Amino acid sequence: MKHLLVIICVLILASPLFAEETGVLYLKKVNGKLGWFESGDDKKHWKYVGEIKKGEPHGTGVLSRTFAKYSGEVRNGMMHGQGTFEFKNGRKRVGEFRKAKPWNVIGYDKNGLIEDEWVQGTKLKLKGIVLPIEEKEQTENISYKIGVRVLLGSTSDETSSTSNTSLSLIWENYALGINQMLFKRTSSKNNVYEMNNSSLDLSYTLGLSYIIDWSATAGLGYVYEGKGAITSSSTAIQYETETVSGYGLFGLLGIEWEGLEGLIGLRYYSVDYTDFISTNTSEELVISYPISTAQLIFGLGYKF
Repeated sequence: MKHLLVIICVLILASPLFAEETGVLYLKKVNGKLGWFESGDDKKHWKYVGEIKKGEPHGTGVLSRTFAKYSGEVRNGMMHGQGTFEFKNGRKRVGEFRKAKPWNVIGYDKNGLIEDEWVQGTKLKLKGIVLPIEEKEQTENISYKIGVRVLLGSTSDETSSTSNTSLSLIWENYALGINQMLFKRTSSKNNVYEMNNSSLDLSYTLGLSYIIDWSATAGLGYVYEGKGAITSSSTAIQYETETVSGYGLFGLLGIEWEGLEGLIGLRYYSVDYTDFISTNTSEELVISYPISTAQLIFGLGYKF
């Protein structure tokens, strides 16, 4: 009788009625709502294979996309618990995730060196520590991320045009560069205003990634030189100046893929030109010509 009860208990526990449901789900947007569905596209959507509860990933399983894969614990459709997130380029993040974000996690580069660490959700910056699970004797190799970044912007209408070009050198999270701005405008009286300036840019980039390498950049530019020319249509006299002052503010959002980054952002200018002097007379034009405008900018960067 005792053995019979044990057998019955085992059969009950092994029954599908009491087992955890498993299957395949896809994360996609249907009718404007993001959710988990039984059908999807492996190339366009996140695919989940593993335990399911109430129609959502819950338990242990594998989340995958063309560029990355997560293996570990999930809860209510999100990475939550112990797991490993691996990028296609060989980088990985190992540890505890909470609500799809790193909590107590160590990030390794493709060479097995620690490059990031999260402690209770706060990201620290580390570099050059040998991956412990490889159990190889390696010489500690401290490396730094350096790179270049190019930004372009251009706007025009019937009476004016503005363009800017900047080149920056990247060292870890900081970037130092030069921005060139060109401005031309024709007034209703057909007076022509042509201005240019150069500014020294300093920016800082903050990583926002936990699935893809997103970043946010904030920067400030200081105008250190420039020229301005005003040509009068009625007198044909041209006034010029090299007295210019001002600044620029800019913000960027970027996405990085194997060292290459795409960027989009906005740059605001506030520049003032003064002390215009005629080129063919001794006349001085006692005016100030300010330029205040915002411009959409795009760019590319590469980190070595």
